[in-house]
Amino acid sequence: MTLMRSWLLIPLLLCSVCLTGEDSGSGAVPNDFIEITPKQEEAVEKGLAWLAKNQGKDGSWGSEGSGGSYQMAMTGLAGLAMLSAGHSPGRGKYGPNVSRAIEYVLKNQDRDGLISSRNDGQQMYGHGFSMTFLAEAYGMEGGTEFNERIKHALNIAVKKTQQSQSSRGGWYYSPNSGADEGSVTVTQVQALRSARNAGIDVPEKVMNSAIDYVKQCQNSDGGIRYSVQSGQTSSVALTAAGAEVFMMAGRYKAQDAARACDYLKKNLDPRHTNGGHDFYTNFYGSQAMFQIGGEYWARYFTSMRDRLVTSQRSDGSWNGDDIGSTYGTAIATLILSLPNRYLPIFQK
Repeated sequence: MTLMRSWLLIPLLLCSVCLTGEDSGSGAVPNDFIEITPKQEEAVEKGLAWLAKNQGKDGSWGSEGSGGSYQMAMTGLAGLAMLSAGHSPGRGKYGPNVSRAIEYVLKNQDRDGLISSRNDGQQMYGHGFSMTFLAEAYGMEGGTEFNERIKHALNIAVKKTQQSQSSRGGWYYSPNSGADEGSVTVTQVQALRSARNAGIDVPEKVMNSAIDYVKQCQNSDGGIRYSVQSGQTSSVALTAAGAEVFMMAGRYKAQDAARACDYLKKNLDPRHTNGGHDFYTNFYGSQAMFQIGGEYWARYFTSMRDRLVTSQRSDGSWNGDDIGSTYGTAIATLILSLPNRYLPIFQK
């Protein structure tokens, strides 16, 4: 089973068009909707404590469900989870854990810009997630000891992503393969946008080609399929991720973005477990619904939050999609932390 078929992982949040207000038809937020509850905050704290306890001595996390592999992707996810709850190198209880994770990522970047560890499967996932983690840490913290090192790392990482883009505008599991598919493409667009937000130069041509790729993956029902050449039916998770690509590129009022959002409104239901892909589907979906806003966000998040709070294990972890506790705990914590709006990439 490939990593993509197990999880598609972290999308950037959709920027604001599907969005709130009359144009989206999302309706007003109900008066009784509470976005952050004490139980939700307690669950986040327990999740972060579990992640801190299970961080490796070298600063990394691995996927215990895959023999400890995908270290860079898991480290990026866990680091982002801590950032999303307000912990950074210069701030918060878990600031030292974030610092160790940054150090691990920086030490595992090749001279050509690829960020990857020896236990990484499908390297471009880890490259994308760790890029996003570095860019968000860089954007949150001014004047830390890491800033110049992070800036250099991001500059050469962006070049590696650019070099690895296929002729159709997408990316694949391994760098410079010439192939492409949707889930890896999303991780690279996410990372590039986060880097651009942090002040790193990202060529416009790279982003435009990625947008064209996602447009080619959109089906007639507005949903997004796995790849241009796959011919498969639409995926809820990839539709949320594809809509994110449109929004990250500034296509706030584009028809393709609106169609993708309409598809999600009809097909995303947090009460369903989505087979073996529940965590990644709802992670993508939570990002989309947050940006759609209004009654859609309130109804979705209330249900999703209740599921996560009640399914958390006594040690503070979640088992996500049989990938393992690191993956599940990082994803669940990130979903529950969305209303914090701490990360620049998570803000409208």
